[in-house]
Parts: sequence; structure tokens; C-alpha cells
Amino acid sequence: MGPSAGAEVVAAASPEERRRMIAEAAYFRAERRGFAVGGELDDWIQAEAEIDRLSELGSSRSKHSLRHM
Repeated sequence: MGPSAGAEVVAAASPEERRRMIAEAAYFRAERRGFAVGGELDDWIQAEAEIDRLSELGSSRSKHSLRHM
């Protein structure tokens, strides 16, 4: 899987898959900060932004690939 493949997978994710990816990313953010109480919402918001950014990246790369077929 190349570097853009992950972004393309995120772009094609169903709402349930998107939520799972956000939850997983938020978990790893919490783990990095030692699961300290009080940062859960920030973890979720940052994870959501990260997944959405990857989704947009994957969508734009997919559209770019289709134009060159």
C-alpha cells in the first residue's frame, strides 16, 4: 500500500468506518498523553479533524487519478 492508499481508504469509508477510525485515532492521542482525565473532547476533535483531512486528501487524489485515465 503506497502513501496515498491510506487517504483513499479514508475517503471511501462509510459513516460507521469513519467513526471507528476517529475513535481509534482519539484513543492513540489519549494514550500518548497518558490517559489523563480532561482531554477526551480535545482528543476526539483533533482525531476527527485528522480523519477528515485524510478523507479530503484521498478524495482529491482519487479525482486527480480519474482525470488522467
